[in-house]
Amino acid sequence: GRLAGNFFSVNLQEVQAAVETLPWVRRVEVRRRWPSRLELGIQEHVPVGRWEDGVIHSGKNELVNSQGEVFIAVLGESEAARLPQLFGPAGTAQEVLRQHKEFVRILAPIGLKPARVRLSPRLAWQIRLENGMLIELGREQSKSPVGARLARFVEIYPGSVGNRQTLPAVIDLRYPNGFALREKG
Repeated sequence: GRLAGNFFSVNLQEVQAAVETLPWVRRVEVRRRWPSRLELGIQEHVPVGRWEDGVIHSGKNELVNSQGEVFIAVLGESEAARLPQLFGPAGTAQEVLRQHKEFVRILAPIGLKPARVRLSPRLAWQIRLENGMLIELGREQSKSPVGARLARFVEIYPGSVGNRQTLPAVIDLRYPNGFALREKG
């Protein structure tokens, strides 16, 4: 109902804009194909995480696609539960997604996966693992980057934390030369 005209008179930019308003559509290319067709090339959003920046959208999820762009769409509970939660201030989705991928890569050798990655308004990083442990990484530091602190922890994890009877609730990696554990309860 929003478009009018025939093959020759329809405005291709209006067709493109109308299709791009659909929730799962990321980008559209529209061409005339002689003698009487319009050809649409549609690139869809592929969700890789759930996004939270404090804005509430009733009944809809804020999701992050594989390019780090936030979009709003309806997603079933089971599908949403399989996606990691990504938190951060508005405009930081691409950085949070990039860092999430880096954390997944660093934690892979010890078989741990982040279920939630958070960037605070003060730019401090925090990871909640699928096993429930919380890792406090703090802010990026030139002498001790976040990735280096996490990699150091991964090296010593099997012999120190991984062989404990009960896993700690919080692992604090904000220190340049060590870490602290906080027990559950």
